[in-house]
Amino acid sequence: MTHVLIVEDHAENRNLLKLLLEVNGYRVTVAGDGLEALAAARRDPPDAVVSDVLMPKMDGFALCRAWMQDAALKAIPFIFYSATYVRPDDEQFAAALGAVRYLIKPLEAKVFLAELGAVLQQWAGRAAPVPASPLDELASHALHESALSRKLEDKVAQLEAANRELQESEARFRSLTEMSSDFYWESDAEHRLVRRTSAAQKLSAVSMFDRGAQIGERRWEIPYLSPDADGWAAHRAVLDAHQPFRDFVLSRLGTDGTERFISISGDPVFDDAGAFTGYRGVGTDITERRRAEEALRESEVQLKGILESTADGILAVDSKGKVIRANRRFAEMWRISEALLNSGDDQTLLDFVLSQLADPDAFVQKVRALYASDAEDRDVLTFKDGRIFERHSAPLLLDAASLGRVWSFRDVTERERVERTLEQSEKRFRGLIEQSLTGVYVILTETGVFQYANPRLEQLLGYGPGELVGIRAEDLVVAEDMAIVVAERDKLRAGARSSVYEVRARRKDGTVIELGVTGSSSDLEGRETIVGMAQDITEKKRAEDEIKRYVAELEIAFMSTVNVATTLGEMRDPYTAGHQRRVAEIAVAIGAELGFDAHRQEGLRVAGYLHDIGKITIPAEILAKPGKLSSLEYTLIQGHAQSGYDVLKGVQFPWPVAEVAWQHHERVDGSGYPQGLKGEAILLEARIIGVADIIEAMSSHRPYRPGLGMDNALAEIERGRGEVYDAGVADACLRLFREKGYTIPI
Repeated sequence: MTHVLIVEDHAENRNLLKLLLEVNGYRVTVAGDGLEALAAARRDPPDAVVSDVLMPKMDGFALCRAWMQDAALKAIPFIFYSATYVRPDDEQFAAALGAVRYLIKPLEAKVFLAELGAVLQQWAGRAAPVPASPLDELASHALHESALSRKLEDKVAQLEAANRELQESEARFRSLTEMSSDFYWESDAEHRLVRRTSAAQKLSAVSMFDRGAQIGERRWEIPYLSPDADGWAAHRAVLDAHQPFRDFVLSRLGTDGTERFISISGDPVFDDAGAFTGYRGVGTDITERRRAEEALRESEVQLKGILESTADGILAVDSKGKVIRANRRFAEMWRISEALLNSGDDQTLLDFVLSQLADPDAFVQKVRALYASDAEDRDVLTFKDGRIFERHSAPLLLDAASLGRVWSFRDVTERERVERTLEQSEKRFRGLIEQSLTGVYVILTETGVFQYANPRLEQLLGYGPGELVGIRAEDLVVAEDMAIVVAERDKLRAGARSSVYEVRARRKDGTVIELGVTGSSSDLEGRETIVGMAQDITEKKRAEDEIKRYVAELEIAFMSTVNVATTLGEMRDPYTAGHQRRVAEIAVAIGAELGFDAHRQEGLRVAGYLHDIGKITIPAEILAKPGKLSSLEYTLIQGHAQSGYDVLKGVQFPWPVAEVAWQHHERVDGSGYPQGLKGEAILLEARIIGVADIIEAMSSHRPYRPGLGMDNALAEIERGRGEVYDAGVADACLRLFREKGYTIPI
């Protein structure tokens, strides 16, 4: 059975290639890097080797050179199969090293099998000529460096493209924030404000406050006018439960000396491990809207006050004989009990009124005639008990198709005064509602039928004037959201003062919009009603979803950029491949042991990934030199801390990443480099990375020495505790490995 050796560091690619060959009758051996491949081939020589190029420890080019220098292996055909080194120069270098094929990933399975079969057929029985002698040391080294440089150029180009994409993503995110709200904000896990940005074309709502929350403060720690202590307690309960919230309203004294209102909404943020890290959200100045709502309420109170304070008895009846309003003075004149007046039993109330008249039939006939016209009428009513009242009947326009009547009872002079006052108040009240930019409606609680809808609500739902009256509100709600409406209505019936919720509604043309609804229970002319306001929040919801998506994209792009930078460093020093990642994981574990929160742990991870980025400026032959370094070479090596800082200082990280790269070789006794810092002058994160760096470096193999083992690494930390290494960091590290069984990730 033909034996093939596969050399591939990517486990998934390695397994897929192994499966392909095995189902086609080959015996397969696999290796994850060049060193492992050489050992496997010397134990059990294959008939052919298929190798990737970019691998840790020993890459494909170095493996091919070592292969051709081995007398027992050089007659075995060497095939490259790479997705990263794809230039013609790379293929030429491979051929110069002695490879017989250079295949570019991905290939169709049948093409790959055909190429492998052709090589094996050519080499069958060792009949094919042995490849030419490998390149000499100098030429091979030069070509290898050239290939690495070309790959570095490609990676730099990818990094620049990623940076451009990141900038474009940030611009999209900023544009969405500016269009959807007055400002964007973020808070940490302790609910302290960590960021706030205002739209460039808008005056931030918070800038209107005489004193607003600053970075590092909680919003309830600043002097406020509303809500009260209970309102803040309820809001904080939502925050502590890490739940999303919408339209939380607070007010503070404005710079103009008046009360200013803002509405904020936010969503909790969790890291990859599911730990809560804070909130992000938006805010909008709603001062003018609140003032308009207050004016509307005051107008209603004013209207009701006028009706109750007048000396006339007022009775309003619709065209079907339904009583829609009666004041207390009317009840007193007609000797109607409080219970009957507030019972909502219109028929009984009318029957009682008719029973008091001397000639009820004449009154009924006159009423019927009046409902058929829009004329006013004056008359004198005589009661059975001899009481006489002047009665005035005026048209009451309920809607475009329904005409009711208002009766007032008193002398003519007082009656006309009340009518004028009532008419003016009604005009002000109706004008405010009709011109409102917010949809306003009145529905009967029992039936859910619209009794009134202002022009803005008709416009939002795509209906013409008066078309919503008589329609059930439930018929407009998307079926899946019906439970929300029912629950909120039940809450009002149970005595709640108000209800705030979001619901999807279907317009007349069938399209669906998102509505933000605020409602309150009201007793309107003896009928239980819900008076509410609705706003179209479709675009707001869409913008919030876009903000979430772009924030996720920013986080992915950021970590991708960090990984690219780490890979660039590892390409210069393949023998320490994975060192930065392992240092990062050890540092994160130490940080967690010291009580770092998730945000600060993430900063340690990024700093660990990038702490040796400065080595990209050091010649590769020095990094990989197996022997002792000269004093000049060691000085160059020490320069990587300063170089790392110079590379990173222009990047605006939310953590001190550049400073950690600069200080990770400083020691608490001042013996470190490059600045000779001591004790607390060294960042805690840098002290942690320094310990993690020692642990990883001593326990791992290097070109100039074998790995010293974990016991020796821990002994070094214990020896230098409190003198060379920070005592608290050293103790946390020793606990992790000796007591808690922590092991370095592979």
